[in-house]
Amino acid sequence: MAGAAGFAQFPAFYQQYLQRLGGRRDQAHLDIGQILQDAQNLGQTLQAHLKELMSSGTSQARQAAERELERVDNAEQLETAYNALVEAGPLQRPMVFAEYFDPFVATETAKIFQPSVPVTTEALIYAGLGMLIALALLAGGEAGGRQLVSRVKGY
Repeated sequence: MAGAAGFAQFPAFYQQYLQRLGGRRDQAHLDIGQILQDAQNLGQTLQAHLKELMSSGTSQARQAAERELERVDNAEQLETAYNALVEAGPLQRPMVFAEYFDPFVATETAKIFQPSVPVTTEALIYAGLGMLIALALLAGGEAGGRQLVSRVKGY
């Protein structure tokens, strides 16, 4: 039952993780919004604008451009991860979650995670899977214990 209850929490954790990731993605887009607006006002793409800043000669401009390029890369990575997680089907979610796992987002999600008692089909599938895994671990532990006892008695 503990395995079922534990695994049944995955959909709720996944949803809360996705909300946090989406918030980080939105903030990243806001962070690059001003520099994007500056580039558009000059009739440039963001990349062209940042390359021009980097080649302007001043170390401050180069450092600012490098920071903005990092923000753009971060925003793109967050967008890719968010889209992959949103588009993943219920049975694909664990693999996609592992592929795009962000330790910071997971830690922050876990800090405020509220377990739920989901009654969706997805949650019931995960609950069943968790129960089967827990039963398999128990059966394996029991069989291993029996072998150990028989070996001890045999000596």
